Amino acid sequence: MMGFSMAGLILIFVQVFSIALMVLGAYALILIIKALQIYIRKNGGY
Repeated sequence: MMGFSMAGLILIFVQVFSIALMVLGAYALILIIKALQIYIRKNGGY
């Protein structure tokens, strides 16, 4: 019983961690795109 609950907890932790990583990655991507747009605008690009 103890081993099963531990495995379940680890599985849940891994799932939550991967979801958090995906959210952080998407957030970072949006920030990078916005920064690039501002950078291009400042340099009188496209």
